[in-house]
Amino acid sequence: MAIHSFNQTNPISHPLVTELTYYPEQSMLVAFPTHYDVIYFENDSSQLTINMKTILNNIGYLLDTYKETYLVITLHTSGDLAYDRLYSVVDYIAMQFKIEQERIQIMLTSQEETKHYKQYEKNWKNSTELIMPKTIIVTYDPELGMY
Repeated sequence: MAIHSFNQTNPISHPLVTELTYYPEQSMLVAFPTHYDVIYFENDSSQLTINMKTILNNIGYLLDTYKETYLVITLHTSGDLAYDRLYSVVDYIAMQFKIEQERIQIMLTSQEETKHYKQYEKNWKNSTELIMPKTIIVTYDPELGMY
């Protein structure tokens, strides 16, 4: 959990980040729920389609609006095509919405995780998971005297 000053565009840097063990009476907590989407590439392609861009635009809007959030992009394959797909998604979001690279995390999964995922996803080789983990934002801390 990071405390964020709304008069700045970025979360407070690490030395000033305080993990609260209590919530002051004057504070207001905003919980941003986990957001999950899957996009599907065409076979042997890393090109983004209109449908993919619509999903990415929604995620980009959320990242742009809620500065404390971040995105995890997961693929269950490896190789050049997998990297091309990952970077086409990352580049699109970063360029269209000016999202900092630190807020976009790329993850290739292990073979064990992929085996589990294959059971639930028929088109697993072409899928890319987009996950924005749950975030809790403290909007005011009287100890620091900031919003």
